[in-house]
Amino acid sequence: MKNSKRPFYKGISGFTREKEEDYGWDAAKGVYGWWWRYLRLSPVFWFARSTGIAPTNSQLAKVIEQAGDLSERHFNTWWAASGSQLFVEETRPRQVRLVDEENLDDFIFYPKGKSIVIEIPLTISQGTINKKIHEILVAHHAGRSLDVMEHSTAKWALHTKRFDLTTIEREYWTLLYRMLYPDISAWRIGDRLKLAPGLNLRDIDRWKFNRMSSPMDRMSSTIGRYLYKANWTLWNAELGTFPNATKATPIEQPFGSKLHGEFLEAT
Repeated sequence: MKNSKRPFYKGISGFTREKEEDYGWDAAKGVYGWWWRYLRLSPVFWFARSTGIAPTNSQLAKVIEQAGDLSERHFNTWWAASGSQLFVEETRPRQVRLVDEENLDDFIFYPKGKSIVIEIPLTISQGTINKKIHEILVAHHAGRSLDVMEHSTAKWALHTKRFDLTTIEREYWTLLYRMLYPDISAWRIGDRLKLAPGLNLRDIDRWKFNRMSSPMDRMSSTIGRYLYKANWTLWNAELGTFPNATKATPIEQPFGSKLHGEFLEAT
């Protein structure tokens, strides 16, 4: 298979891989892997898969159906069966090209509004050319405010490419730990997961600190932020958008009022 025909994923750095399976390995280590892990934490997804009952919310039901078998323990297996088709871009990013002036009638330009055409004389210095190109781009390009994900053609498009994988990972483990031990204090979660090694919480005299300077309170504040963002990240992931910690309107009874008690008891 030629490289030009290989799939493209906005969440995987680089354009091509030598082998198809390499995409899965790289995806597992990146943002797609954490998207999959978050969905596997979802009580809603687990209940729907276990009972065969679809949520009443159409978007939730759609994402659950598209997600495939989330019970599969190995990401690469899920990637081959479902993930690769969900995240792949239907069209590759447009390239900067040299207009073939010798065959201008046959040259196919990008759609109107998707590009600009610049004529560059080769009789002036490169420094002047670079300066003029920069001036034109400033006038016509959105710059850092451009949201490249608005132009994604994937079924499951990333919410943003401005994310930190380390933070996403810490938020994930914090949420998982809270799910496993719902009554544990926040500072103990951070201490056991070693999320702030600089805060020594062992063998300290609590009476030497006030509430603002106590290592426990500082750790609780850090973990509280992680839990807050992780919960909204999970809510949004269930609706098909990731990584997205934006506060949203939660679906209070995903399976309707009649099944809500059964859902709560099961999860």
